Amino acid sequence: MSGLRGFARRAAWSAAVRLGLQVYEPSPENLPRLDEFTEYVEDPRPVSDDRATTATDDLPDLTLLPDALGEVLEIDRFRGLRVLEVGPKYGVHARWIDEKLEPSELVFSDFASDQHLHAKWVDGLHSKHRFVYGDLRDARELLELEPFDLVFFLGVLYHSIHHLPLLGMLNRVTKAGGSMLLETTVDSRPDALVRLRWHPDTGKAKGVPSIQAVRLELAWTGWRKVRRFTGYRPGTSEALFLCEKTDELRKGADLADVVTPHRPR
Repeated sequence: MSGLRGFARRAAWSAAVRLGLQVYEPSPENLPRLDEFTEYVEDPRPVSDDRATTATDDLPDLTLLPDALGEVLEIDRFRGLRVLEVGPKYGVHARWIDEKLEPSELVFSDFASDQHLHAKWVDGLHSKHRFVYGDLRDARELLELEPFDLVFFLGVLYHSIHHLPLLGMLNRVTKAGGSMLLETTVDSRPDALVRLRWHPDTGKAKGVPSIQAVRLELAWTGWRKVRRFTGYRPGTSEALFLCEKTDELRKGADLADVVTPHRPR
């Protein structure tokens, strides 16, 4: 059977060449190569957020508790720098950033439909701040601003199926060597996959990545140094990462140069 399969494969390749088609060996990303080109650390430090669910009576979807932010971020390192928060919603993390990090400027990226939520807390901020409304993938106004030192991307990624454009845009607006705190729901399976979910009532789709898929997506978009905090809500489908920008994405490119092309030139 193995010989027959090999014969059929060679025959198909030979026929393809005679028909003028290009023949190539796909070279998919694999975990050994991921380990070779990235730095991935599983940090077991205790994180004081072991909730079974993010839903509470007063806040229906709070990812990381604000008090735990200081356990995974070096406050002195990031104090007084430029900070971007994606999807501030109820302002819980925004108020912590404003009080503890005292950023030189705090910028929020969100959809205009959430302005009514922002109005409830934004007047209490002391730091210089502004909002950039619209789809993050096309938020050109962010590209016109001075790059950020720290990005908060909490509980947003899995709400979209456009993971690479989102992470790529955050790479472009972050300084080289800058950091991103990423929290997302993950799929528990061990291989690199993104589980697609669709809600027929709203027509909205979600993409829930596995841990290995998150690692690939980050590496592909220029975040090749990653620390995962395994003490964050163990036993749940939530994961927390601190990422460092390692690569600049070329103008017009979707992925970092370190990624092997699927079809060689």
